[in-house]
Amino acid sequence: MTASLTDGGPVAGGGELLVTGHGPVRVLTLNRPRSMNAITTGLARRFKRALAAADADPAVRAIVITGSGERAFCAGGDLHELAGRADPSVPGPRVVSELVRDRIATPVIAAVNGLAYGGGLELALACDLVVSGEHARFALPEVKRGVLASGGGLVRLPGIVGTRRALQLLLTGEPIDAATALEWGLVNQVVRPAETLTTAVELGSSIAANAPLAVRASKAVAHVSARLPEPEAWALNDTSHDEIAKSHDALEGPRAFSEKRPPRWSGR
Repeated sequence: MTASLTDGGPVAGGGELLVTGHGPVRVLTLNRPRSMNAITTGLARRFKRALAAADADPAVRAIVITGSGERAFCAGGDLHELAGRADPSVPGPRVVSELVRDRIATPVIAAVNGLAYGGGLELALACDLVVSGEHARFALPEVKRGVLASGGGLVRLPGIVGTRRALQLLLTGEPIDAATALEWGLVNQVVRPAETLTTAVELGSSIAANAPLAVRASKAVAHVSARLPEPEAWALNDTSHDEIAKSHDALEGPRAFSEKRPPRWSGR
């Protein structure tokens, strides 16, 4: 299924967060291009509410996260806000960590349209799939600022790219380019900059065409089983299989295939 961005219309939001609909795909756009789409405490709150609303909407089958402009996907938490703390002994707000710690049920795709530094890379790590523009750069420069990449860099990155590659990013703070990110398995696709968002929405539309219960269960089992011993992972796999097998959609899929027609998913 191909999605056209010209069909997208506003759903809600504005200002520093744009929320648009493209059929069953909801697009959340960080809209602070002059600040490299850095996330303030207020923006994080609005983003979290918009993400929860999209996840709760049965008409939304996939979510795309991107940034405004061509320079940056997201530069992480706003350092100007952090530097403005009155008392340096009090930890600053962990805006990105609080935003991305809990995974949602709906598949999420990052459309990385520029640099993804610090919390911006951690925001991409919290997504299920990543489409990157050729010009994108990825870095965790927290050690250069005297802090930790505690919004997922220390926890999620090693499991995605391996410990040694993760440590290169974590300990040097130096960026890698999109081609290296693809080689490392940090991103799924690298496309021309102008095609980044379109490709991500098309990928979301492809996901949205599938049975919603099966999609959400597949996402949940894949993420959880990666952290479990194999016997426990198989037990979770079997339990999820049995639950989905009882659904209306599990009957509809084979029936539609046999009748040579598109399936009509009910999500039940």
